[in-house]
Amino acid sequence: MRIILAGGLDSALTHFAMIGLAEILQEADASRVRLQWKDSAKAEPTVSWDGPEVAEAVLAHARRHADQDSWVQAKVSFTTPRGEKTFGLFSPRLPLPEKESEVQQFEDHREEFLDSDLTALDHLMISNLGEPGYWIFDRNTRLPDSSASRWEMKTRNHGEEFVGNRLSKLASIVSSFDKDSIDAGLTGRKISDPLGKDKLDSRTSTGLTPPGPVDDALAWCGLWGISGFTLVPGTGSDISATAGAVPQQRRHPRSLVIPITEKPISPAAWRALMETRAIIDITYSDESSMATASDYLKARGVLGICTFPVYTTNNSKAPEQMILSGAFYPLNRVPNDLH
Repeated sequence: MRIILAGGLDSALTHFAMIGLAEILQEADASRVRLQWKDSAKAEPTVSWDGPEVAEAVLAHARRHADQDSWVQAKVSFTTPRGEKTFGLFSPRLPLPEKESEVQQFEDHREEFLDSDLTALDHLMISNLGEPGYWIFDRNTRLPDSSASRWEMKTRNHGEEFVGNRLSKLASIVSSFDKDSIDAGLTGRKISDPLGKDKLDSRTSTGLTPPGPVDDALAWCGLWGISGFTLVPGTGSDISATAGAVPQQRRHPRSLVIPITEKPISPAAWRALMETRAIIDITYSDESSMATASDYLKARGVLGICTFPVYTTNNSKAPEQMILSGAFYPLNRVPNDLH
């Protein structure tokens, strides 16, 4: 079986949805799951597999996480400078609890879920989202957001956060869709955005596109695509390294870089490719590093890379990030000004 998703090479949401959907299908016991930009007059974002219907797998996945026992619905309450607040337990960017005892309770509650009956995809998503880095300092200033994935881009206005105010709500909405609606949304035949109320300034994509309505089923797969971008935790004052983020040591990266392969690739192989240093080195101005990276990627079936500018507003309290339209470059023509 196969599906051609909505969007094109220039859409970060489409790239994220491809890996997110592939991971969801694998969790549903699909076999031979592969991602491919199928060669045609217009590159087609294709996911192929043997196993269940795609809408059936997505619906079951959303329903499981809409259940109150899911980690996506788990909450934690603690004292902040604005009083006691409730948050999604697994949001990677949260304020620091005011009381030391609440920090320990928060960590204990997370550990209880991590030791429960989670799937491999659940663990992958939680791991690559990151967690509040209460241990990270720059001089005497805590930098808890530094250990979160760069691709978790929920704007923090009014104390909102990613899991409680976006992922959990999307789970409830998508779990109410019928299978035809999910199929239509994934393939672009229809855009249904109840979360964003179909408004022109909808933020349902959570930074994977500029503001505007997107289908909620496609967004659900796209946000689960964060699971495919490996996060390597930093220590001390170091920012955690997120796959595809350029440069690596900026809280707000300037660019997203994604390789495009010639042949179908499995989710595990795609993640491994995204983890390679060559993905970052191909964007350097040093010709030797670029040439070495190009040779490495070419040997692994990479045709070129898509680069996406990442825009960050200048709001100092709650900056909004969004990935803009990207462009494809063959390996020998990658721009060296992405840093």
